[in-house]
Amino acid sequence: MQLPSNPSCVLVQMSAKTLVDAPAYRRMSRHEFGALSMSRIASVPQKVTALLDEVHARSTESAQVQLVHSGELILDQGGHQTRVGPGGVVVYDVSRPFEFIYPREFRTTIVQLPTASTGASSGVLKALSERGAAHGSPSGTVLSGLLRVADAQSETLGENSRDALSRAIVDAVRMVTREHSGAGTLDARRAGLAEAARDMARRHLSDPGLSAAAIANRLHVSVRTLHAAFEDERETLGQMIRRLRLDAARRQLEGTTASVRQIAEDVGYLDVTHFIRTFKASENLTPAQWRRRRLARPWEHARL
Repeated sequence: MQLPSNPSCVLVQMSAKTLVDAPAYRRMSRHEFGALSMSRIASVPQKVTALLDEVHARSTESAQVQLVHSGELILDQGGHQTRVGPGGVVVYDVSRPFEFIYPREFRTTIVQLPTASTGASSGVLKALSERGAAHGSPSGTVLSGLLRVADAQSETLGENSRDALSRAIVDAVRMVTREHSGAGTLDARRAGLAEAARDMARRHLSDPGLSAAAIANRLHVSVRTLHAAFEDERETLGQMIRRLRLDAARRQLEGTTASVRQIAEDVGYLDVTHFIRTFKASENLTPAQWRRRRLARPWEHARL
């Protein structure tokens, strides 16, 4: 098993006891991606106790997110037991004593991240560990979907994709914590989902297939839920994607010598004519005209 080199991830020593009198097996792998550390575990029924006395006192406070693929998890923390079935997700504070009880054969994925990155107080993490992240809620659905992607693909993704997946998981955990804190109103959940969609759009602008359906699929929510998240925003989802693409195009027009066709492709337009029409509708100038005007302005100021 690979030990974590990332100082923000703490290796918590665990003591495991098998709960069945039968041939035992325990398969575990651990690796890092982005700023996170992930463990995959498959085993016969067992009870696992955290040995927090062996964690260095100066270690960064951490939280863990656990997705149960099969079997069942009973998280015992602070005298409260939380049951999590297949597809369920739970977030908990690693700095407080805890035990896992897996009464049946199971498979699970655990992701560890610095507590500070979640934006959650210890009280919110305590509340989360006592109720779990509802699988049916928008934030819980997004988080469980991303963890399934991490479990299946994190080792085969390129470095940039792993970093993007890492950031998306942290954002999803923040959505969950907002949902279960005092800011957990419907408006707050929608705002969190809208921000996750904006971040997803920024990272995939060059994909000509970027659309509401594509973003919803990546965030593991329905298209209807995603559009609802933008009902109270200043722009619709489609307007947001168009604005981000045009913003990126303007930066390239002003800061590079790339051709209009190349810039169009870089920001996700396969049809350069469609890109030019869209740009002109926004600026009342074609991309080439806009570039000439912007580049001419320093000389105009110099003559003044």
